Amino acid sequence: MAAPRVPGRRARLRVLPRPRGGPVPDALAVVFRPAGPVVPAGRRAIVVCDAAGRVVGRLEYQLCHACRRGYLRNIAVAERWRGRGLAREALHRALAPALDYRWYTSRQTADGRRFFAAMAEETALAFPAPFLRRGARCPHMTTRRARATPGPA
Repeated sequence: MAAPRVPGRRARLRVLPRPRGGPVPDALAVVFRPAGPVVPAGRRAIVVCDAAGRVVGRLEYQLCHACRRGYLRNIAVAERWRGRGLAREALHRALAPALDYRWYTSRQTADGRRFFAAMAEETALAFPAPFLRRGARCPHMTTRRARATPGPA
């Protein structure tokens, strides 16, 4: 039996939390393409493309296996594609080979802070910012020489 409705009050909709884990809802509509580094500890990227081959998201990061550090340079998803788990999936793919590394991020927007707070809870990893603070950057990660190259499609 439904609760009686009080005149003059609107019914409040209950927002259910999004389920964690599992496949991306539009997994068949997008492709995740990795791009590898030219130099050790160089820039890498995971490019997210829609079914027509248009880029709808991109995650840029660096890994240094010698220092066991990771740096998340930038993550972006087209406005129309947000809320579908694409950034989350791209981040999981970047983290997979280096889950036990120390990860850092660049300065973050308000949306970025919320995203990385949720990802820190989900992955049990810390994502401190900024990466450029003293002692965070390893000597192998360079920005001038480290450029991403197109990877296999």
